[in-house]
Amino acid sequence: MAAVRIVLVRPENSANVGAAARVVTNMGLAGLDLVSPGDWRTVETWRMAWRAEDTLEQARVFPSLEEALTGAVYTAGLTGRPGHRVRPITVRAMAKEIAALAASSPVSILFGPESKGLTERDLLLCQRRVRIPSHPAQPSLNLAQAVMVAAYEIFVTGCNPDASLSQRAEQGEMERALGSLREAMLEIGFLPADNPEARFVEWRDLFGRAGLSSREVKLILALARRIRGARKGPQRK
Repeated sequence: MAAVRIVLVRPENSANVGAAARVVTNMGLAGLDLVSPGDWRTVETWRMAWRAEDTLEQARVFPSLEEALTGAVYTAGLTGRPGHRVRPITVRAMAKEIAALAASSPVSILFGPESKGLTERDLLLCQRRVRIPSHPAQPSLNLAQAVMVAAYEIFVTGCNPDASLSQRAEQGEMERALGSLREAMLEIGFLPADNPEARFVEWRDLFGRAGLSSREVKLILALARRIRGARKGPQRK
């Protein structure tokens, strides 16, 4: 099974932190990460983390989301946002992709603050946008409930180390390649200069779905360099 870590981004309720720690233990996930959590070490946190105290004690705390995602080969953000250019996949589809990863592959599953959820900037760091299907009369889930649904789907889907997605590149590699490609596209006028990210988000989704390997990421970097080089004029042989 992949090494799945639950990432709570700017959680506002300490009880949900404790409940998420319990879910991590219930479903045998790798651990809990907290991004800018504020004051989370409360009595209520430990009360909600019944028999998951070790998970709380070992929780990793990060000042930024970029740092929390370092080393991950698969990143997914749970969101209730409909998505205009990028349609979210279901949590069950996400679980199937994670099951296809090699054993111990680092995976980060993100959940936003209770009042607002993940921002668009947060979601741009995710390879996949994920939505938990729910009734339109009350589409919003409690944070701990959402963590439980996602963790349960990951747990029951299982793992297949021999699947084609097993050699995904790390998050940092992907971001460097995407950043270089984005700059190359800007230079040749393929992306609009006033709001390039609005168009480039579709490319992010494309590469996120592709599950690129380290070698494929290097090919993208080489392509971006060649595009920028061609823009400056013919290269010497």
